[in-house]
Formats: sequence, structure tokens, C-alpha cells
Amino acid sequence: MNISDIARGVFIEQLQEMQLHLDGCIEGVDPIHLHDLRVANRRTRAALSEFRDLLPDETYQKYQDDFRWIHKITGEVRDLDVGIAHYPDFKKEISKPWRPHLKPLRDLLKEKRNAAQEELSSMLQSKQIKEIFDSWSDVIGKGFNNGNPLTLESAREYGCSRIINRYRQLQNEGLKLDKATPADQFHEYRILVKKLRYLMEFYRPVMDQEEFERIRNGLRNVQDTFGTFQDDEIQTINVRNLAGELFDNDASVETMLALGQLLGVLENRLSRGKKRCLKKAQWLISEPNARAFQSCFQYPVD
Repeated sequence: MNISDIARGVFIEQLQEMQLHLDGCIEGVDPIHLHDLRVANRRTRAALSEFRDLLPDETYQKYQDDFRWIHKITGEVRDLDVGIAHYPDFKKEISKPWRPHLKPLRDLLKEKRNAAQEELSSMLQSKQIKEIFDSWSDVIGKGFNNGNPLTLESAREYGCSRIINRYRQLQNEGLKLDKATPADQFHEYRILVKKLRYLMEFYRPVMDQEEFERIRNGLRNVQDTFGTFQDDEIQTINVRNLAGELFDNDASVETMLALGQLLGVLENRLSRGKKRCLKKAQWLISEPNARAFQSCFQYPVD
């Protein structure tokens, strides 16, 4: 397979995934549709960056902007969905007598989610969304054999080189992480891990499957650990902001005290989560994993 074949396959798969979940996102009943649409959207943006040289500059920029806009408009509902999904855990984390006093938090989350979903549904039914999907489908349909010599390069050789370069970046950045590292850098590292995983999955058809799956599963585990840490930080910020709203709306003293307990629990989770992230990062850049990458992708790893 050449790079043009790989790119076209990736773009078709992710567009079909977004289209598959669009109606579910408009209905807004099952959060999994929004989650899966956003994942396909992120993969598309990552693929646009990876295969940028196969596209005219104006085409690349147009669809990066278009798919970034879709990511932006779906973010609020997704964050609220996560907060609502975490609510039962929130209750379990505080003392039993105080749990009923968290109900105003749940009610406010649902109220905000319903309002955000109504706005999102309207945007997802707009002509703009249809134009993005239809025009992007046309671009994919025309293919990427545009005279660029890169399109005919061996996908395996090129992919291995790209994957190892990205892994080396992870090694370098992983050495910079410690207990004093700000949360933002942990999130940036999570993004690097995610991009490496996506990159690997783009070139999956030309890789040794057994070895590939072992490495990918390890990356997924690292990404999940860093993702949990980010979710906890987002929920800590959200609960703090919602607590301010509830206070302004004359919430009871009991509710405010229950929220104070919850924030304390979330802060402790962040501290534990950072330690877990550090262990995962150290594991990922360790010598055994460097050898595994070297073996799978057949390039030397320093």
C-alpha cells in the first residue's frame, strides 16, 4: 500500500463514523454518540495534519478549521455529560449524611446540559454541517494521487519513520515530567500519547498485527490514565464554578458544605492521579518499551 491509499482509507472511515453518529448527537439521548463523533472528528484532524502534504494548502486549512469548529461546538455538552456521569461517584465520595445535599448540583448540571443540547442540536442540523460533510466526501472521492511523489511512497517505511519520530518526542517530553510539573503539561503529554496512538492506527494495515496490538494496548492504558487525570481536573474546575452559581442562587448552607467536601475529595484524586501519570510516563519511555518500538517499527531508538 502507498500513502495515498492509507490516507483515503482513514478519511473515509472517520467520515462514515461521524455521519453514523450525527442523528444520535442531534437527539441527545445517549451520550455515546457525541463521544464517538468527537473521537472521529479528532482522528480526522490528526489525519489532516499527518497527510497534509497530499492536500492543497487551502483544502487542508479549510477542513482543519471546519472540523475544529465541530469540536468546539460539541465540547460543552460533552463536559456536562461527563459531569452527570460522574455524579453517582461524587455522592459516594462524601459522607453519607451529606449526600442528599448534592442534589442541587445534579439539577444544575442537567439544566445546563438540556440548554446546551438544544443549542447543539440546532447547529448540527444546520446547512453548515451538511456542507462540511458533503464537500469533504467529494474531496475524498477524488483521491490524493495529485502528482505529489509522496503519495506513492511505501506506507510501511514512511509510517515506521513517522511513528518512531513521534515516540522519540514522547521520550524527550516524558523526562520533563515530575511532581512539580503543572497540570497543563500533563495534558499536553496526554495529547502527544493520543496523537502517537492515532498515528499508529493510521498505518495499522501495513504493520505486524500481533506486535502492533501489544504496543497499542499499552498506549491506550497510558492515555486512559492521563485522560482520567484530565477529567478529574475539569470536573474540579466545573464543580468550583457551579458551586459559585449555586451560592449566588442562595443554595443552602448544607449544600455548600457538601460541595466543599466534594472539592476536597477531587483535589485528593488529582494528587493521586498525577502520581499514576508519572508512573505510566516512566513506563512508556523505559528501555523495554523502546526496544518494543524498535522491533515493531524496525527503526533504531536512541
